[in-house]
Amino acid sequence: MASGFLEFSREDSARLEEIRYELGKIGTNVNQIALAANRGRAPMVKAQWASVDELRRSLPMVAKALSQIIAERRRQGVALFRKFVEAQEGARHG
Repeated sequence: MASGFLEFSREDSARLEEIRYELGKIGTNVNQIALAANRGRAPMVKAQWASVDELRRSLPMVAKALSQIIAERRRQGVALFRKFVEAQEGARHG
């Protein structure tokens, strides 16, 4: 099978799923930090706010990109499976 950008092993797929899950947890933590700071429970300097804001903007984009990669990989897997089934059915009838 030809190697391409979106072709990777099951282990890599599982790792990407784990990363996507962890990114979601990190995003939740970042939001909790911002909420605590807004309520005055965690004072932050301007540079820290800039970092939190950057994370809040970036994490969803990274998570979305990972989701798209994972969805494409699944789509490819389904297509390969269908092709295999069709070949098996053709071999039985031909």
